Amino acid sequence: MADLLAKYGLLATFYIPRENPERPVMNEADVREIARRFEVGAHTIHHVALAKLPRERVWSEISESKAWVEDVVGQQAISFCYPRGKFTAQTAALVKQAGFLGARTCFLNLNEFPRNPFYWGVSTHAFSHSIFIQLRHALLEQNFKGACDFFRIHKGSTEWRSHFLLALDHVEAQGGIAHLYLHSWEIDKWGDWEKLESVFHSIHERNSLSRVTNGTLFEMWKGRNNGTERERVVGVVRE
Repeated sequence: MADLLAKYGLLATFYIPRENPERPVMNEADVREIARRFEVGAHTIHHVALAKLPRERVWSEISESKAWVEDVVGQQAISFCYPRGKFTAQTAALVKQAGFLGARTCFLNLNEFPRNPFYWGVSTHAFSHSIFIQLRHALLEQNFKGACDFFRIHKGSTEWRSHFLLALDHVEAQGGIAHLYLHSWEIDKWGDWEKLESVFHSIHERNSLSRVTNGTLFEMWKGRNNGTERERVVGVVRE
């Protein structure tokens, strides 16, 4: 993934837990290699969904993951991502308390700066979700704007490449953020590396877009007036 991003001159944020019971994770030497070229954000210690855990456990997963990333890569970790997209208002408050500038959610079909920097949404997941799944998630997460923009901006597209290219078109014309998130194991599973490279090539060809990491994007959020400015940026990627 890192080599493919570098091939097209793209920036990205990799969210890496120290451990993951679901699948192997990179060793610390590989994490340091990623950090030479890209941002590494925190993703808890054990890759656990935080919403239903006791407050003390949530705090340890958040704060210790920040310390672990900073110890491994030798740089400040300012970006956090909620495992499996599960979080509460208390979770977001603890992420802020730990010293992060912002956090990514799994709220889909969002292409704008949020009011709260610990509720950043994404444009597209590199996985083809049905209309039912798209709308079900939006309702459960109370992501009503995302549900509206699924039809208004993304034209109801369920094929992830087309869905993201529509986000790029919208951001080029109107401003905002085109953010693609993905898991490399899903790209492997569905044999989508060629499709992903075609998307990266399309981003590379759009010179009007600024390439940023999530950390840079979170820094841009500071001092803004609820996202009224009209930057055109593209962000990749969650790992």
